[in-house]
Amino acid sequence: MEHAKLIQERAAKAFDVLEEDVKVLNRMLGGMSHLTYHIEIKGVEYTFRIIGKDGNLFVDRKIELKNLEIIKDLGLNNETVYFDVETGEKAAKFVPGVVLTTVDFHPHLESVSKSLKKLHHSGLSPASDYGLIERLNLYETYTNIRSDKYLELKEKWIHIYLKDHQDKPKVFCHNDAQRSNMVIGENQLYLLDWEYAGLNEFYYDIASFGNVQFEDALELLDVYLGRPARVEEQNAVKFYRMFQVLQWHQVALRKEMIGLSEVLHFDFKMLAEKYLNLANRLYNEIKG
Repeated sequence: MEHAKLIQERAAKAFDVLEEDVKVLNRMLGGMSHLTYHIEIKGVEYTFRIIGKDGNLFVDRKIELKNLEIIKDLGLNNETVYFDVETGEKAAKFVPGVVLTTVDFHPHLESVSKSLKKLHHSGLSPASDYGLIERLNLYETYTNIRSDKYLELKEKWIHIYLKDHQDKPKVFCHNDAQRSNMVIGENQLYLLDWEYAGLNEFYYDIASFGNVQFEDALELLDVYLGRPARVEEQNAVKFYRMFQVLQWHQVALRKEMIGLSEVLHFDFKMLAEKYLNLANRLYNEIKG
């Protein structure tokens, strides 16, 4: 079924309106896996999300909904108006603005920092811990592919985590604070897509910002701290970026395994290898 038609059908059901009442305006920029569209129903604009193949393997939708309720009063997200915990389908009020991936992010680093600090310093408790080691173990069960290189890097990461990070303070983190999940609105920057939210060390959100080019995360770190970061602080960001690429390595392998490379015309096998190489580079920089 054509994507726009599918969105129209699901949104009509969610809002209990006729399909012809749903105007599908355009697909939103962002993730490859899910379909998120800008729609209009009876003069009101929304975003509507349908989860892509296997998307519910990696996210507990009940936890996602709880976290959306917990952060509601912070005003960082667009208002959720419909959520199906079984399918993961979600509708939210549309916020006009510019996705941060489409413009130079440098003039907006202060706003990104302010939004992340508002979350990190909120004192709110998320519905769950992000569960770093447990999460990697879970993702591995979806692929059963653990190369020697992957296992060696994972072991090195766990050694550093248990020695230096396990007992550090944790805060409410977004855990996917990449630019495609940030919208520059009229009066504020919005943090969207809270699928992975949970308890974590604040450096994790800084590291996520470097998903296109890692050095971007280090620029954000200086702004967040209000001063040039020390080497150990930069290494903490590198350390969490190392985890992220090990995690996305497993996700990319799963996408290759279920045929999404062909469907989406994107080489996930190559991406999985690229992630491993980056994990190795970051480890060497931390140790160097």
